[in-house]
Amino acid sequence: MAKTSTWVKASGWLFIIGILISVIAGLLPGTIPQVGTILLLLGTIIGILGVIGLGSIDIKEADLFLLSVVALMAAGSGNLDQLPVIGQWVGPIVLYIRTLVVPAAVLIALKAIWQAGSTKF
Repeated sequence: MAKTSTWVKASGWLFIIGILISVIAGLLPGTIPQVGTILLLLGTIIGILGVIGLGSIDIKEADLFLLSVVALMAAGSGNLDQLPVIGQWVGPIVLYIRTLVVPAAVLIALKAIWQAGSTKF
């Protein structure tokens, strides 16, 4: 079994913490001050770690991660608040998760674009 680096573990934990913050903030609005800023910073750190090869999302998982973010963005762009019973909670949770993953997705997408373009010369 390969040993997982401390940075990869830290990146994974940051992602889990971000998801937990998203769920708590979505279910209990106003309980976490500056939740958007916190999630944006966590997502940026996760993305930077992924770009430099120390994160839990590496280039091998970039395609799956980016596709998942696109699916999340599409789902979140719908009017989730209109879902019966659970809509009032699902909408904010998805919004907060999007706030977490978009910075990481942008950074990882830029790395993927760079790698795709730079392999030709």
